[in-house]
Amino acid sequence: MSSLAFVLLVVAGSLGILLSFVQARSRAVFTEDGFEEPGRRAVAMGLLAGVLLLTVAIPFAGGLAGSQPETKELSLVSVFAVHGMLLFFLACYYALSGRRSVTDFLRLRTDRPGTELARGVLIGVAGWLVTIVTAMVLVGLWYLVAHRGRAEAPGGSISPTIVWLVSRPLWVRLSIVVSAMVVEEFFFRSFLQPRVGAVAATLMFTAAHGAYGQPLMLVGILVISTVLSFTFARSKSVLPCIAAHGVFDAIQMFVIIPWYLSQASAT
Repeated sequence: MSSLAFVLLVVAGSLGILLSFVQARSRAVFTEDGFEEPGRRAVAMGLLAGVLLLTVAIPFAGGLAGSQPETKELSLVSVFAVHGMLLFFLACYYALSGRRSVTDFLRLRTDRPGTELARGVLIGVAGWLVTIVTAMVLVGLWYLVAHRGRAEAPGGSISPTIVWLVSRPLWVRLSIVVSAMVVEEFFFRSFLQPRVGAVAATLMFTAAHGAYGQPLMLVGILVISTVLSFTFARSKSVLPCIAAHGVFDAIQMFVIIPWYLSQASAT
């Protein structure tokens, strides 16, 4: 797509994000954050707008525009840059508001942490199975609509970025899984969901992974994000979401994608 189309997609994504926060503000969901000084509130909202533009709107637009980063340009710094931005934002937002404890701000408080984590592991496995079933159904429908497989199924190949990630050393892949399960859940579940709602948080989480540019993969991310949002809404704690997210990513990173690549190279 042209640069104009990319800009229009960024604008469309940004407007969608803005609308969700306008609705959230009308319900006064930000009042619990404090911000006794208007200047602090303005800085916090500016940081929020910036981080959502960089980590949600732009990846969303880039994915739809078909642009993907060159693997030769990837490095460990670039891999963890997004998570670094999210952590920086959360730290700044908390410091600017300063109303509650870190435990309450990140929704870590629970009377049964071990039970919540164990439940999250089961939810992660179940969420992965639901994702696989959904993907199989969609591929089946695609083949039926495309006259019994005359057209290539959506998402038939794996993003070069994903291939690059799974080829990294074990400690790097483990670090990616741990970083994603903790940082992304803190931001999208602990922070965003209580403020904009489960639907908006789920859509933003999916859009944030849009840089992969593969419809079938995005459907899978939408499914697991829905599972995580429902889990958070029921438990009021981020702990099961962290565990479920970790299980899902680990299965994908260490089992499914390597298996798929090995099968593809053998044919």
